[in-house]
Amino acid sequence: MEAALLILILGVNLTLWTVIGGVRFTAERLAGRADRRPPTETGLSPSDVAVLIPAHNEEPVIAATIDSALRLVAPGNVHVVADGCTDATATVARARGVNVLELTPGRGKAGGIEAAVEHFDIADRYTVLLIADADTRLDEHYLQRGLPILDQPGVVALAGYARAGWRPQELSLMGRYLVAYRTRLYAVMQWLKYGQTWHWTNVTAIVPGFASMYRTSVLKAMDLNPPGLVIEDFNMTFEIHHKRLGKIGFRPAVHATTQDPDNLPDYYRQVLRWHLGFWQTLRHHGLWRSGFCAALVLFVVEIFLASLGLVLLIVLLVIAGTAAAASQLWSAPEWVDTPVDLVASYSPLVSVVLFLALPDYLLTCLTAVAFRRPSLLLYGVGFLALRVVDATAMLVAIPMAWRVRSTGQWTSPTRRPVPAARPVAGQDAAPATRPGIGPGAGPSAGRAAGPAGEDRTAGTRVRGSRERP
Repeated sequence: MEAALLILILGVNLTLWTVIGGVRFTAERLAGRADRRPPTETGLSPSDVAVLIPAHNEEPVIAATIDSALRLVAPGNVHVVADGCTDATATVARARGVNVLELTPGRGKAGGIEAAVEHFDIADRYTVLLIADADTRLDEHYLQRGLPILDQPGVVALAGYARAGWRPQELSLMGRYLVAYRTRLYAVMQWLKYGQTWHWTNVTAIVPGFASMYRTSVLKAMDLNPPGLVIEDFNMTFEIHHKRLGKIGFRPAVHATTQDPDNLPDYYRQVLRWHLGFWQTLRHHGLWRSGFCAALVLFVVEIFLASLGLVLLIVLLVIAGTAAAASQLWSAPEWVDTPVDLVASYSPLVSVVLFLALPDYLLTCLTAVAFRRPSLLLYGVGFLALRVVDATAMLVAIPMAWRVRSTGQWTSPTRRPVPAARPVAGQDAAPATRPGIGPGAGPSAGRAAGPAGEDRTAGTRVRGSRERP
């Protein structure tokens, strides 16, 4: 049982990809590679990048997200899709001088991305598409560090490194607990991704939609919005692998900050949506002969068995506790071997503490050291409970993926307002302060002109499924 408990926490995948990530790190250091190779004159520049921000009722956070994008590119390179918004999302975006496309009724995130790529002719007018969630704040070095990776031969996508926004003064105790857990979860997932995105492996299952980049040359080959899927990022990643479009790059230095749920209902709904999207995508694409699918099968088998084992273990502990309490209230004759006695006779509590809780807490300790955040040591005592929540959502999502046809429309978790980085009235985008970063002088800079020469900076409203202005 002890070995099974260790597998529940550490897992084959975490061990395997952490080792491969270590080999990658060593190999690249020995080869003299650096994380921050500056772009060359013939490489990609910010003027080649279109930033696309799908948004559904994101008024509290959209301004900060746009401002973070305006540190990287000109207003004409930023495109906001107000997907079925009933708040001031579109108004806030227009006030910052960026392109706005309003979709009424909403089409969901994948549908919004597909509509914006077509409406703004992104695939023909730009070389790179950066998709950012409306609650994402892009690091000021995102393009400086990310474009050289995307400019490497064969790389068609770059997965951003997710960081949980930590503003404890704005969070309740439950909120701090949830965001602290996400901090550790993101750290562990990046350890896996680092090994999975080495040029010798290239098997990562997710280019996260919160902040990632794609070569626009592959967009036309991808089905961006297949019917029935609740989220888009798993599908876009599977499309790259299934159609052999190229490799996926990743470096921890290319990061952005996201806002995570601060209450348990929102947290569970988001986790359920993520798992549902994964299983729906797996159902849609199926399996094919490839290294990617071999790694995928290993991941699917482990996550299913680990989730099932964790949930069953909790059920067993509850039954054992109930049985022990019942045995104190009712005493059967000594010769009667009741089910209650059978369950109460074995208490796995010691094994659970030694081989489940302690290894789980060790992951928290490593993350706390890596991020220099001692508070994680306090919140980490309860992280195992959230792993049970995650496992439950994963199991619930499996049957849903085969009987639920999703429209892609979504409701974001309750957003915490983020202060704008600059005043609105009469202020342009922040100028470039470093070589290779800034608006640029190409056709993508400044106002974004459509094929007919119309000014799209002020924004466009589209009603119905395919209406164009």
